[in-house]
Amino acid sequence: MSNNQQRLQTIIGQLREMRLTTMADQLHSLYLSEQNHAMTPLDYLEVIVNEEYQIRQDNRIERYRKQATLSHKEAKISDIRYESRRGLRKESIEQLSTNHYIQHHRNVIVQGATGTGKSYLANALVNHAIESGFTGKYYRMTELLNDIDLAEFHGTLDKLLKKLMKVDVLVIDDFLLTSTKEQEQKHLMEVFELRSREKSLILCSQMSAAEWHKKLGGGAIADAILDRACSKSYKLILSGESLRQFDGMDTPI
Repeated sequence: MSNNQQRLQTIIGQLREMRLTTMADQLHSLYLSEQNHAMTPLDYLEVIVNEEYQIRQDNRIERYRKQATLSHKEAKISDIRYESRRGLRKESIEQLSTNHYIQHHRNVIVQGATGTGKSYLANALVNHAIESGFTGKYYRMTELLNDIDLAEFHGTLDKLLKKLMKVDVLVIDDFLLTSTKEQEQKHLMEVFELRSREKSLILCSQMSAAEWHKKLGGGAIADAILDRACSKSYKLILSGESLRQFDGMDTPI
């Protein structure tokens, strides 16, 4: 084995020891290919670093997607449809796709009848945010309240709330589809208060804000939750008949 080959094997071994396996594989491939021998040291470095960087970015995005537990894992902004019957403006989605609402800690409220594509839209926004480096989490409201109840029972509520606080975009789907109990209202208030400081919510609901107030008990807690939900929010109202009548189950809006 030549001195250069020994040096190459040593470098590759060190890269693997540092868990830079993509860089190690790329360096080995580049060095063995005669057509790359004209490359400068900076060229080599650029290629292997870019490859490692891209792999890590892809892995991070995949990890964030898994953690988000989306109901429509493949939802994409590019697949959103803008038929006039939907009442959805492309300009609104283009504005949201800048992710400025996340950076400025604003909420998005998506309202519309069953089957109009609220969940798909929310999932598409979160997927897009994840691809841009943000984190997200999807919950149906019943699932969120159930997790909070279980955490309170096991004495881990603070841990769960801190976890919810760290997520850049929290989706609550089927928001206030049914009335809430007093303890559930207090739990929701805690979540909304924590999120209102520096994070974003996406709320999907069949109900209007006036109906939300009633389902939250109609008192001071309802006022406080709605203030935090609506005071700095973008609102999208989806109209028309259920998409399921036209395309089958849960198709893009």
